[in-house]
Amino acid sequence: MIRISICDDEKTVLNEISGKIQLAFENENCQAEIFKTANPFELLEHIKHNDVDVLFLDIDMPSLNGMDIAQFLIDSDIRALLIFVTSHDALVYQSFRYHPFGFIRKSYFDEEIGSVVKSITDDLQKKSEYFSCKTNEGLFRFLLSDILYFESESNYINLHCKDKVYKFRSTITALEKELSSKGFIRTHKGFLVNQQHIFAIRGDNIELSSKVILPIGRTNRDSVKKTILRYMR
Repeated sequence: MIRISICDDEKTVLNEISGKIQLAFENENCQAEIFKTANPFELLEHIKHNDVDVLFLDIDMPSLNGMDIAQFLIDSDIRALLIFVTSHDALVYQSFRYHPFGFIRKSYFDEEIGSVVKSITDDLQKKSEYFSCKTNEGLFRFLLSDILYFESESNYINLHCKDKVYKFRSTITALEKELSSKGFIRTHKGFLVNQQHIFAIRGDNIELSSKVILPIGRTNRDSVKKTILRYMR
């Protein structure tokens, strides 16, 4: 079940796009639970108290617009996929700072909704994958989306989650081979980072959603930055 929230201040448009979004997920054989509202303040209350996987937001709304809501998601560390829906193409460029997962132009909604939903289902499928390792405490199984980064320490690896660090025997190179196709990038000889948790690039460092700062190594520095920027867009 994919939990979706949709907000557009025009009720006619809201009802129309909600039906098309529902159909697009059905075409991908995904069951979707949809919450829709024309009131952005009602949306905020909903996402404060309910888990949400995907948000479809009209950028241009009175009193509280889509970018205001996007900023709330960032400040609250809510990791829903954000899709901006707009009839004003110029606003797309202003919204890049919020790292949206995608955009849909209202005038091309029918043409674009299918590919966006396909990308969403592919991404959520990747996030549902697991990584297993054996530590001194026992065998652990982690959702890939819960892993912030791996850190090399001699013949061991420190696996960093939000609230705890787990140590197991392996190498960064071996992990890179296993996880590079699943959104993890070698930013430094000693670090393999989950790109999903990269919040910003600051000079030769990256900042994660947990506020941790990690270095970008000199080797292939430019290509690493380009890869991260491409993913963040």
